[in-house]
Amino acid sequence: MTASDHADNADIEALTKFLSESDAAAVAPYALVRRGRIKCFFDSPTTAAESGSRAYGDRAFSVIDVRARKVVRRR
Repeated sequence: MTASDHADNADIEALTKFLSESDAAAVAPYALVRRGRIKCFFDSPTTAAESGSRAYGDRAFSVIDVRARKVVRRR
């Protein structure tokens, strides 16, 4: 596995843990996750990626499809 794959897996695990420990469902279908922490939920993966790019100059974030638990946009 590459370092990027490990980061993706850590972000997906963080999202899964967050949703399992929360009484609420995700508020939107896409999550912006940075270094294992959920930052925000979005309706569009493009909007999430744009927001992540503006907020994090190093582009160290993932956009995850909440239902599929798959990374749709990577750093």
